[in-house]
Amino acid sequence: MKLLIIYLGKKIRIMKDILRKKSNKSAIKMRDFWLKLMKLVKPSLRQIKYLVFIILVSELLQFVAPYILKKIIDLITNFHKEEINLLLVLLGSMLASNLIASFVDYLADRKIFSILAEVEFNLFVNAQKKIVDLSLAYHEKENTGNKIIKIQRGIDKVIELLGNVFWEVGPTIIQVIFTAIILFFVDWRFGLIFLIFVPIFIKMTADLNKQIHPYRKNRHDLQEEAAGRMAETIININTVKSFVQEEREINDHTKIRNLIKNNTLYEFFKMLNYNYGRSTVITLGRISILFYGAYLVWQGNITIGSLVFIITITEKALISLFRISRLYDRIMDSSEAVVRLSDLNQEESDIINPVNGLKPKSIIGKINFQNVSFSYHDSKIKALTKINLKINPGCITALVGPSGGGKTTVARMIYRHYDPSSGKILLDDKNLKDYDFYHFRKFIAIVPQEVEIFNNSVKKNIAYGKPEASQREIEAAARIANAEEFIAKLKYGYATKVGERGIKLSGGQRQRIGIARAVLANPRILIFDEATSNLDSYSERLIQQALEKICKGRTVIIIAHRLSTIKKADKIIVLENGMVAEEGSHYELSRTDDSLYYKLLKLQAMGDVE
Repeated sequence: MKLLIIYLGKKIRIMKDILRKKSNKSAIKMRDFWLKLMKLVKPSLRQIKYLVFIILVSELLQFVAPYILKKIIDLITNFHKEEINLLLVLLGSMLASNLIASFVDYLADRKIFSILAEVEFNLFVNAQKKIVDLSLAYHEKENTGNKIIKIQRGIDKVIELLGNVFWEVGPTIIQVIFTAIILFFVDWRFGLIFLIFVPIFIKMTADLNKQIHPYRKNRHDLQEEAAGRMAETIININTVKSFVQEEREINDHTKIRNLIKNNTLYEFFKMLNYNYGRSTVITLGRISILFYGAYLVWQGNITIGSLVFIITITEKALISLFRISRLYDRIMDSSEAVVRLSDLNQEESDIINPVNGLKPKSIIGKINFQNVSFSYHDSKIKALTKINLKINPGCITALVGPSGGGKTTVARMIYRHYDPSSGKILLDDKNLKDYDFYHFRKFIAIVPQEVEIFNNSVKKNIAYGKPEASQREIEAAARIANAEEFIAKLKYGYATKVGERGIKLSGGQRQRIGIARAVLANPRILIFDEATSNLDSYSERLIQQALEKICKGRTVIIIAHRLSTIKKADKIIVLENGMVAEEGSHYELSRTDDSLYYKLLKLQAMGDVE
């Protein structure tokens, strides 16, 4: 017996070494996968440990009834009348053990449902928090559809995976371990047969998943691409229809889905081929145990009850093992989605909020760029090169110049959506990086060229920056923004739903909602980024009137192509190729014949540029 155990130990170690050499890379990936999964479910780990204990008790109880059945069969094989009381006790014990096992299963199921609900809640909340916390740089490089499917599929797969582990995989692993121990206890040769076939089965399953892993990864890449393309098509549906490109979009999406289908079929057919081999291994194991058990009964070495007990527990263990091998295939399929969700969860923002950052109660609004250089991700061209500029508090400063000059980049850096690659930005003579950005951004508001409107009421959109605002404050802001006149004509007034991205509103109406939102936020620094560039003359005039009302007493930055809109600015800064070309008032710059500003004025007067 001792020699046998030593032999088995050596055999298992050799098998482990072979597997390690063959799939060391995969093993590392699997280890990383389980570690990432543990991090994702970390808030529920304590409950999971408690659940593992319940499952352990539940699986141990599953062996009690078959053992009592063994005793009953042995008893009735050579039954005597005086043993009737013992038979009744055994029958009662079997009933009691089944009832207790059912109750423990009930407790396990309750705990599983509780954990799954908690994990799903935490994952969605954390994913939303992560998405809104990440910098603009991340969102600009990642497709919207990709992000959504990464989160949705990742969370769905985590829940599916945990359900499989809790209900199937975990209990079966415990069952297989206890079955092997009991078989060795009953007769070491049963244990030997069991330990010969189980490792072979496990190795086949590991080999299968190693072979199809690249195809799974590729399928997930393609699924994210397909989701991204579909989201892109829906977002730009007006352009798709206007340029009659419906067929093209359908064909492009169909090509990607066809690649996904081919990948999926390859995976499934590969699994089917291996399933035949795995099924054969399980069948051989069952036949071997049955044959050897029958031989021992014939020799009188074990009782019929013992044989029934052995067959019962090995059948259950081997059949469960085959079932979880198929679940393991699904778990491995889930692993790619889980890893992607985990990677998103571990994604770090480029912009780090300082610990104990400055939280001023108010700001003056003085801004100073000192030798600031910056380039966007994956771009070799600098968006800003050693910029030096001052924006005075309480004044109107205009940023003008050709497209791509760096005007919008300057505005984004004032918000600290990006950090300079060199140089520094000062707000009220303090480095912008020293401020708590959740705090100082409350003193800034922006009206962009394309105002982002939520699929909500007019009221909720205006009050987005100040959710606690009263109806009177909202109406006052709308009045200042010259938005009240069109809001009054809407069917439900301020309660009117404006549709996704404000599709039910005109461009001018969206701009005025954006201005009302900025007014209501009552910022110290107000930025207008091409706020009138795409509007008709009437809408532009209304917005210009609104701007004049709200600019008083604030630091105002106007980014404009139309130079007619910034003549009243206190200072005009002309940007070209990411550098300050010149600065001064409209009067000063328009009197210098060789200035870029003068050239732009002449071109606009001639109608060559807007």
